Amino acid sequence: MEHQSPIFFPDNRHYGETTLRQAQLVMLRMLKVVDYLCRKHDIPYWICSGTLLGAVRHKGFIPWDDDLDVAMLREDYERFLLIAKNELPNDMFLQTKENEPAYDGLVIPCKIRDTKSLIIASYLERKNYHKGIFIDIFPFDRYHRNGLNRLKEVVLKKYNNFICKCYNAEIGKDHSLFKRAISWFQPCFKVLLASYQNATKPIVNKNKLLPNSVCFVGHGFDTPWMRSFNMEDIFPLQELIFENYPIFAPHNTDSYLKHLYGEEYMTPPPENQRIQNHSTEIKPIL
Repeated sequence: MEHQSPIFFPDNRHYGETTLRQAQLVMLRMLKVVDYLCRKHDIPYWICSGTLLGAVRHKGFIPWDDDLDVAMLREDYERFLLIAKNELPNDMFLQTKENEPAYDGLVIPCKIRDTKSLIIASYLERKNYHKGIFIDIFPFDRYHRNGLNRLKEVVLKKYNNFICKCYNAEIGKDHSLFKRAISWFQPCFKVLLASYQNATKPIVNKNKLLPNSVCFVGHGFDTPWMRSFNMEDIFPLQELIFENYPIFAPHNTDSYLKHLYGEEYMTPPPENQRIQNHSTEIKPIL
């Protein structure tokens, strides 16, 4: 399939038969634009998490899913940020703390937002930053496989996981006295997050030089997720069909998905668990 300029990716959200499907069409268009920019500039990327599960199990979105996840190695992610800032269509916005100082979603360092829609979670109503429907762009870092360096990296990631949870304690604070108490200290945890991210930048830069054969790759030091993967399970990337469109995915999707979701990942959850997890309100059409 020929991959066209973003101006040829029509905004067809109006054709969605439900609000959720309209939102998925918004996200799909953003994914196509990301795919176009990455192919144009030779930037490797792959879909991950529930998006990859949807591609393998449903050939597209998980029917009840309301988000979309893309991953890149750190050096590719940094190139992408520079390019996307200048080449995204006018109705899309690159959201990082550098581009939008009010953005405080520090556990997810980059989103691409649609500017003609709205998505809100219960804890974001009062936030003063772009709230359009989004896709997440995750940096992946290289990690040592063993030894003292690996132990140090695991400790750092566990520390970051802890302070991220504390920083996000406002999520669900209306249903938890403990979270409500922790949320009072959010400014302190924001400072700790910034200090941690500055302290780990030299490690990130050093680890870029690790040979593929002696490293894992996993969610970046600036994210809370602990999971990591064998490099050979991701590269070389392959193409999968997602919503009738070819996109990039890890080389060994079976190993990748088993690591995330277990042996039975092809079996959908019970119907009472097939719910949207990321929003309380979605308005694909304002």
